[in-house]
Amino acid sequence: MSYPIIWSPRARISYYKILDYLDEQWTLREIENFIDRTEQALSHISRNPLLYQYSKANESYRCVLVKQVSLFYRIKSTQVELLVFWDNRQNPARLLL
Repeated sequence: MSYPIIWSPRARISYYKILDYLDEQWTLREIENFIDRTEQALSHISRNPLLYQYSKANESYRCVLVKQVSLFYRIKSTQVELLVFWDNRQNPARLLL
């Protein structure tokens, strides 16, 4: 059974901010690699949402896409809600889920 994936507005905005940063600082190849890695992770999450690390404090799961970026998500009954794409170099105290 595959769970449908729902993008929160914050997840969509943070994803595009990361792509904008990659566009300014890196090459097209890195952008494509990041997009591919994200699509692979979303496919894994859809098939098995319990696969990644769970945080009881935030009641969310964390998938490290690349060492600089993590994806936080929650499971809501029969769907997965993407919460935010997080730049791991930021202050973790600013992460509010």
